Amino acid sequence: MKVGRFLTFLLGIMVLSVFSSLVLAQEDKEEVFPQVSIGEEAGTYTLGKGDVVEITVRNQPEFSGQFVIGPDGNIQYKFVGDIKAEGLTKEELKEFLTKKLERYVKVPEVSVSIVAYRSKFVYILGEVARPGKYPMRGDTVSLRDAIIAAGLPTPDAALRRVYVIKPDTKKPVYRKVDIYLLLYKGILKDNLTLTPGDLVVVPSTIPSEINRALGRLLSPLTRAAVVEDLIDGSR
Repeated sequence: MKVGRFLTFLLGIMVLSVFSSLVLAQEDKEEVFPQVSIGEEAGTYTLGKGDVVEITVRNQPEFSGQFVIGPDGNIQYKFVGDIKAEGLTKEELKEFLTKKLERYVKVPEVSVSIVAYRSKFVYILGEVARPGKYPMRGDTVSLRDAIIAAGLPTPDAALRRVYVIKPDTKKPVYRKVDIYLLLYKGILKDNLTLTPGDLVVVPSTIPSEINRALGRLLSPLTRAAVVEDLIDGSR
């Protein structure tokens, strides 16, 4: 009978923990996410809305500067007008600008670099050091690189049941992975390729959830007394 009461208590604590987590998530929704770009810059990265590019035309400062790709996918470029940059790589944008500038510059020497990545993101949530929304420096990034960028899992993380979610309006795809093997044993079978919009959720272990819920509801002394009573009652 005591064991039954103990299990009922644990179930109640888990429900309270979930409720508390939802409340805290609502309170923290204004938190600024880390703006650390992850992944290696790839020459095949396709530009998107919000990205910032720097265009340099040698010996032509009037044609040089930093430009934000607007909501319409264009950059506003002097003399030339709006240029559709969304969907192009920086090399393709360079070639396009070189041809356009031949009307104004005899032999234009153009270079294009990406100053800020703001069009593609992955979301890393739960028990990591720095949960948040991370800009991508390429069109893909590996799960291992993403977890490392987020500061690695906390001691409370349930490493063997991490979820990678590919959102979809009709049928999201969920996959459970073991990041303990990935991070600490070098086994790469679960080193998934993340694409923009993917969500990585690192949950807490059940004991951590119980302890956290108790911590929110009870004072430290009361919590210790409850835990001791539970242990005695379950014997």
